[in-house]
Amino acid sequence: MSEKDVKKNEIKEENEFLADPWARTKTRNGLAADEVISALQKSIRKGKERAAAEFAYEMYISSPQMEEKLWRRLQAISVEDVGMGNPQAPILINSLNQMRKNFAYNEPDRAMMFVHAIRYLCESTKDRSSDLLKNIIIKNFALGYVPTIPDYALDKHTTRGNKMGRGSMHFLEVDSKVTPQLKVDNNYWQEYHDIRENWDDSKVIPTAFKFNPYQV
Repeated sequence: MSEKDVKKNEIKEENEFLADPWARTKTRNGLAADEVISALQKSIRKGKERAAAEFAYEMYISSPQMEEKLWRRLQAISVEDVGMGNPQAPILINSLNQMRKNFAYNEPDRAMMFVHAIRYLCESTKDRSSDLLKNIIIKNFALGYVPTIPDYALDKHTTRGNKMGRGSMHFLEVDSKVTPQLKVDNNYWQEYHDIRENWDDSKVIPTAFKFNPYQV
């Protein structure tokens, strides 16, 4: 390629529109910010603790704005890449994100929070099913898919359910059932069932608190 062609390509690259603002940003050491962000997530995804911590530190020392981006990615990774592999991950990452704010930006202990977060994420069992399901739904809707309201959604909380005569007993016996059901050692379901079965509105005391009849 001639020198003239090289200059043309350089000009073209300078004028190229980049939708991702981080693609137009350089880190403290001159790396492409979008590539550093990608390297951070891919390293965590593959369990490469040391590499992930290094890319995170490059983001941290670049600017407070990049530090914020770092924590947004860590929160996303806790769901996107770890997901059901460790359902507690988002809770810990969110806690560490709040904790780091108790330390100044140039205080060493602040950086320790993202290092600990990365170690935890790297060592966690991972499952990307939530992200995959999200993408499946997004693409199907984009192609015109619209979900059908199932019969089990039509209960006393909906207009159609009320018109069908589905009241509290129907809700208790049919639509309030959960799957999977935890094994419990109480008799609350039967106790409430007995109350509803023998309910008489005329016996309600005048001072009884009245809840909103619909879901706010």
